[in-house]
Amino acid sequence: MNRRLLMILLAAIVVVPLIFIGCKAKVDKTAEELASSEAIATMEETIDIEEPAQTIATETIPPTATPPMAQATAPAPQIKLERNKDIQRALKAAGYYTGAIDGKIGPRTKKAIESFQKAQGLKVDGRVGPKTWAELERYLVSQEVQN
Repeated sequence: MNRRLLMILLAAIVVVPLIFIGCKAKVDKTAEELASSEAIATMEETIDIEEPAQTIATETIPPTATPPMAQATAPAPQIKLERNKDIQRALKAAGYYTGAIDGKIGPRTKKAIESFQKAQGLKVDGRVGPKTWAELERYLVSQEVQN
């Protein structure tokens, strides 16, 4: 028992001063940082820095000009139509769609999507999100391999 008491007393004698010295060092350091930041602020006020003048280039664009990017890309409806056709092809290859592959997502396609989602254990919402597309894409790829 005396040994434990002696060890606790020794630890207290060593640890307590370290705590107070460590805290004092933090307070002194914070005071130094504050004084340093005040000095920098004062220096910034006294020094005038001139920034170089900037020029702005102007160009007249004719009203009939179209951006080159708009000309190069296919219209969004065309891309969507192709994706819808791919969805219908994949559903057909999986055996869930029997209609024509026309790219129109109507009630028959929605019903096929929902049936596919239910069979695959996906969230049944009738929409082809990333998870549904990942599953459908397998059938689309397997159909292309067969052809």
